[in-house]
Amino acid sequence: MEELLEAIRNPFFIVYVSVLLSFCVVSGSQQLGDKVELEFQAFRLQQYELNGNVIGSKHFRVQYEAVSLNSKALRKCVVTSWRDLTSRHLDVLLETTVGALLIIIPSDLDALSPADKTLFMELEQKLATARTDLAVYVSHSSPEANAILSDVQSASGVSISATQQLINSIAANTFQFTSTGSPSTSPLTYKPNNIIGRLSSTERSAPTIAFVAHYDSHAGAAVGADSNGSGIVALLELLAIFRKLYEKPSTRPPFNLVFVWTAAGKYNYQGARQFIEDFQSDNSGRWFTYDNRLELAICVEAVGGPGPLWMHASKQPADGSAADRLLRRLRLAAPNQSVELVTKKISMNQPSAWEHEKFNIKRLPAVTLSRISSHDNSIRKSMLDTTSRISLDALEKNIRTIAEAVLGHMLSLPEGGYSTDPRVSADTSVLSRDAVDRQRLAHAVRLFASRPRPVADEAATVACAANLAVAVTVSPVSMHEVQIWPGTSDRLLAERVKPAVFDLIIACGVFGYLAMFYYVSTAFFFSTFIRGFLERGYCVSFFLDCQQSTASA
Repeated sequence: MEELLEAIRNPFFIVYVSVLLSFCVVSGSQQLGDKVELEFQAFRLQQYELNGNVIGSKHFRVQYEAVSLNSKALRKCVVTSWRDLTSRHLDVLLETTVGALLIIIPSDLDALSPADKTLFMELEQKLATARTDLAVYVSHSSPEANAILSDVQSASGVSISATQQLINSIAANTFQFTSTGSPSTSPLTYKPNNIIGRLSSTERSAPTIAFVAHYDSHAGAAVGADSNGSGIVALLELLAIFRKLYEKPSTRPPFNLVFVWTAAGKYNYQGARQFIEDFQSDNSGRWFTYDNRLELAICVEAVGGPGPLWMHASKQPADGSAADRLLRRLRLAAPNQSVELVTKKISMNQPSAWEHEKFNIKRLPAVTLSRISSHDNSIRKSMLDTTSRISLDALEKNIRTIAEAVLGHMLSLPEGGYSTDPRVSADTSVLSRDAVDRQRLAHAVRLFASRPRPVADEAATVACAANLAVAVTVSPVSMHEVQIWPGTSDRLLAERVKPAVFDLIIACGVFGYLAMFYYVSTAFFFSTFIRGFLERGYCVSFFLDCQQSTASA
């Protein structure tokens, strides 16, 4: 007994137990080695309210233990790949009582096959209309994220036996996900800006042609390269082309040109609505002409790829109208390219399908030019809309076509051709060969079409607006139709921990150790006391016996 107590009192015993517990806690997978903490960026499913409908992820805070998609657990963080999620009912999963959902997507979306891209966009459409209280995040794949996903799936898999499953639930490693950010729970109060540039005619009553393109992207993980990064670039280049004509009064066309980069276009075109309100209420001539006569608003979206050019309108343009003449001139300027008209009626009960509908609602003439033939094409809000979808050749060609058509309209050039001389080829251009600067296009694509620009990210929105240095007017946009909550991205911290039941087992072990120590110490003290008492009692009785013997003698 004394040897056992001496071993427990030995300080090396405590050191040995501490090292053993530390080894149990940090022992991990072969993929992650000895790493205990990992931090990576994740993008939150955007939360916003449009016309009273709340869409997106309500919560942003994550502090849950990681489990796989097939696990049946409450208040956990489900970690899954996007491919596994396509075979599940997303609505059912979002309605469960799990705490958070982390979706791992490929780091290179361009490498997906056409079939996988179709599945990916279908998943995006479901997430875009989802309404959930869960914290839903999307993260690009990485060696660390893939290792975590593999460990979580293997730990949550079916064990060989019930005993092995019980042991794994107690001793196996798991991951605790924690969000490091703390965005505000209130909607954004800042007002993004419309950026407006203008080229003025010398004539006081000159009509106005407006070029319009929204400059925001949909979500934190989407860069919106073609929709609408190419629209931003197109307006910048058109401004550079037409500015040369307005430098001298002798070459200045009898039209005012307004270039408008609108904010919050992905949220029912709030910037376009604000611009129209300002345009119709401006009586000072500060921005526009005194009579505010808008001949045509040309909205530009997704013109960075090859293929036909589509003119979207709310109805068939009347003969001789500005839209009708523009359509004919577009076909004249691009004899080797198909330019087609698509009409769609405006639905007042639904968000606007195209930006020009905001003008048409206010009875202002407007069309949208795009290489996308349908408004419900999911690529317009997809993370698959990357810079690989932009072709500088196609972008340059489309910009030249638009510039030539508008220039022919302003200068009233013959619609049958620029010359009746048979020696002049049909593809003769009124613009010089280097009117569209290829290097300027490439720089603008890198600057605007390769970075996320969500309106919920105030810093990214302000930076994008600041780079549009051509502005002569900055107009704040009132977001009274939509409320957007902050928190487009966050840093998630993954810590390797033991399950909660492991802490209970450790606590029971510590309690048992203390109880045993108390029992052993008490028993040892009691046995020593009894033995001493008996020994002292035996000595007293022997002394008394000796005294009695002496007295008798």
